[in-house]
Amino acid sequence: MKMNFRLLLIVILTSLITLQGKAIKPVAEIIAKTNGNLSVSVTTSTAGGKYAPRNLVAIWVEDNNGVFVKTLLVNAKRQIKYLTNWLTKNPEGNSVDALTGATVNSYNTLTATWNGTDIAGIVVNNGTYRLCMELSDMDDTGNFSYFTFTKGATVDKQTPTDKPSFSNITFSWTPK
Repeated sequence: MKMNFRLLLIVILTSLITLQGKAIKPVAEIIAKTNGNLSVSVTTSTAGGKYAPRNLVAIWVEDNNGVFVKTLLVNAKRQIKYLTNWLTKNPEGNSVDALTGATVNSYNTLTATWNGTDIAGIVVNNGTYRLCMELSDMDDTGNFSYFTFTKGATVDKQTPTDKPSFSNITFSWTPK
């Protein structure tokens, strides 16, 4: 038993000597939270509903596990209940700092930005996130798409292929 204790003590001391002179980062430094902006542009089109060209639209950010982070844009008032994907992730319909407005009367190009913060205004961790978009022009769920991007210390610029109701999609995370 004494031999095992001495061996363990030698291993610990050797490890400490080996680590001496090497910087050990605190956990707060390991979890990076880069400031920056996500710029989004998308052209909307019909989801095939009877109210077209009137439509409801929401654009928001989720983490890579599908947890709601922040709304970037929402255009819907009385019929907001048909943005079912957005409301499932965000039951309170939170739109802090988002561009908001009434139901849109036509399809057009929408732009939005995200400053890398959550609804409390706190910069979120670097990592993989989802840019989500939903559009409805009917008394039901419309079209929904999401795109992954990396929030971090490098630029992530994307031009994904068109999706139902969403075309000419461009977005770019740019660190400060």
